[in-house]
Amino acid sequence: MLLAACTALGACDSWPTSLDNRAAGDVRFRYHHRLYDEWSAWSPVARSRAVRLAHEHRMRDISELEVTEAGLTYRYGARAMAPVQRFCGGSSSCALVYRGGGRLEARTSALPDAKVQ
Repeated sequence: MLLAACTALGACDSWPTSLDNRAAGDVRFRYHHRLYDEWSAWSPVARSRAVRLAHEHRMRDISELEVTEAGLTYRYGARAMAPVQRFCGGSSSCALVYRGGGRLEARTSALPDAKVQ
């Protein structure tokens, strides 16, 4: 019964956070989860593709994020992540959309044409 409720409501997503690359080229990213000492491994994201963060890693627990594009690394610290965490806080999922040049936005659902790699 719980499985049916989760499916119907879409509320039991165990891969709740994604990063969608809408920059002009490929990027790499990594993040720091508040429960771990180490950062995640660098993950590549091809242009016009999206990837999911690790199982059960929700935006409220991501304390920092780094995105590398064309040799430049953009770091989003705790202050920069706070509005994103508030925005995504009550949602069962959060899609980060990287627009290039350090521009990052948050959505509570993926873009309609998002392609997960």
